[in-house]
Amino acid sequence: MLSLRASLVLRQGGDWYETTELLVHTAIRRRDAHAQPVQDTLTTARNAHAAWRSLIKEDAELAGAVAEMLEQFGETERTRDVLTWAEAHTHHH
Repeated sequence: MLSLRASLVLRQGGDWYETTELLVHTAIRRRDAHAQPVQDTLTTARNAHAAWRSLIKEDAELAGAVAEMLEQFGETERTRDVLTWAEAHTHHH
C-alpha cells in the first residue's frame, strides 16, 4: 500500500519535500519487509533520488537521508550525486 501511495504522490507532483520523504520511508520499509517484487523497492529508492533532485532547488534538508537510503540499496552513483551536491551546496552558502 505504501508503494502505491508513493507512486501516486510522485505522479501528482506538489510538495517535493513530502514526496521525497515518503519515497525514502517507503523504500526502507519495503526493504525491511522483504516486499516483492524487489524491483519495485529499487524503483522506489530511485524515485526518491529523482524527487530529491527536484527538491534541491528549494530545500537541501533531506540530502543526508536520501544519500543514506541510496547507499543501503547499493546505488553508488546516485549516492555520490547527492553527497557531491550537498558538499558543494554547503561550501557555497
